[in-house]
Amino acid sequence: MNTEILGIIAMFSLTLLLSIPLGKYIARVYAGENTLLDPIFNPVERLFFRLSGIDPKADMTWKQHLMALPASICFGL
Repeated sequence: MNTEILGIIAMFSLTLLLSIPLGKYIARVYAGENTLLDPIFNPVERLFFRLSGIDPKADMTWKQHLMALPASICFGL
């Protein structure tokens, strides 16, 4: 019984400790600002875009969105 309560308290504390730095990181990513992990993830992202044939500067049309929806549902399962 005590170990279960300690586990719940530990998980709650860990969630609280990580929520602020991760929230700030996600906010910077969505704002398009530079982050500490950009030197690591940007080359990987560019490689993925190049292999997939994705132009990161181009907008998707409604037809592309319509085709991507079933693919994201199938691969998300």
